[in-house]
Amino acid sequence: MAIVDFLKYILLGIVQGFTEVLPVSSSGHVQLFMALLDVDVSENLLFQIVVNTGSLLAFLAIFAKDLVRLVQDCLNFLFRPSRRETAREGFLFVVKLFIATIPAAIAGILCKDAIDDALESYGTLLSGIGLLLTGTILLLVSHVRIRRGKTGITGRDAVFVGVAQAFALMPGLSRSGSTTAIALKRGIGLETALRFSFMMYIPVSIGSLLFAIKDFAEAPGMVPGAATLFSYGVALGAAAVATYVAYRLIFNAFRSGRLRIFSTYCFAVGLLSILLFMIA
Repeated sequence: MAIVDFLKYILLGIVQGFTEVLPVSSSGHVQLFMALLDVDVSENLLFQIVVNTGSLLAFLAIFAKDLVRLVQDCLNFLFRPSRRETAREGFLFVVKLFIATIPAAIAGILCKDAIDDALESYGTLLSGIGLLLTGTILLLVSHVRIRRGKTGITGRDAVFVGVAQAFALMPGLSRSGSTTAIALKRGIGLETALRFSFMMYIPVSIGSLLFAIKDFAEAPGMVPGAATLFSYGVALGAAAVATYVAYRLIFNAFRSGRLRIFSTYCFAVGLLSILLFMIA
């Protein structure tokens, strides 16, 4: 692997990681930088899943204590009646995460091939349109009083947020931005909305990874060559490190609630993506 290509894949992983924790669409930015760096990925959707897996590993590390507690609460609620009452809140939180994951899981199964084909033909165009939609969504909720919302998530809230996550399978439409925006519109406080949004990312990413593994197990000939797998692995590692660092260092920019700034940024990057598609 040439050193230039090696650096390109590291940069793509860094772009994925830094944009995953902000409401600016990591998939849209990865598509844009692939065009800017002239990186030709034969399995576009697979590459998106790989770099998202890097972010998944980072979130598993970030939320490790929360995940362990939730697993313990589920086990206690289901198998230890004496501890059921204290474990109820955690168990219900997991149920709501499961409810919120269903729409994206269905959409992913039904639309996987269509998304892959669309990315191959119209990657930067779709990303640009998605980024413009993201900017619009953030602008529409930028006036919401995000600090005084509810601290809990209802089952109905989980359905609405889950549908938003399903629509965010469209390249360029920010998953964290869409789900957080819907949660805010439903009166949920920013901290609660963000925590639920990032926790939702974990089961969806695990599901995408498992389906990719299943596809390759059924059709071994689809597995990319060693050089390609190595480049994808480089991008995965860079995405994991960048996601962790970005969450620790720049996530407060999202938490501050300055959604109008992110909205303006998405409009600018979206127009750039569309321009690149038109002149390519």
